[in-house]
Amino acid sequence: MVWPVETARLIGEPLCARHRDGLIAMLGDPRVGAMLGGPATPADVDAHIATMAAHWDEHGFGWYAWHDRETGALVARGGPKHAHIAGRDEVEIGWTVAPERWNQGLATELGAASIAHAFGPLGLAEVVSFTLPSNAASRRVMEKLGFVYERDTDYRGWPHVLYRLVSTSSARSTSRSVE
Repeated sequence: MVWPVETARLIGEPLCARHRDGLIAMLGDPRVGAMLGGPATPADVDAHIATMAAHWDEHGFGWYAWHDRETGALVARGGPKHAHIAGRDEVEIGWTVAPERWNQGLATELGAASIAHAFGPLGLAEVVSFTLPSNAASRRVMEKLGFVYERDTDYRGWPHVLYRLVSTSSARSTSRSVE
């Protein structure tokens, strides 16, 4: 994805140290922490930023910091990134939205841009998304984006639900007629 990435309401740029304060506010919020294994501390955020920087360096893509186009405020983080889940190395489409912006469609918006990048320039055949079973909002976003529930699994010691999305161009190119 060339950056900055622009959607109707968002501008995304590779997540980095300049997003620290906004990430501390978003990831440290107990409402967000309830879906991510607990609120993040400033040290957790620093480690997350370092991990994302290394991911970008190694793979040329990763999670973005998403800003409101009108205000410039950091309102979300997310995008495509590598993850190991259910015994497999996958590319995850993930998102976290600031609680004050929940239920405004921002996760769906950044998720759609991330999927377009994954199936376009990255040339991936499929991606996954996962969350806690109780995270009905993220599950709805996954389903809106076309992800299909695959199975229950475990991620970092917590129960999760795993969803998968297969590229329609990949499905067409791998299907064969029987003669």
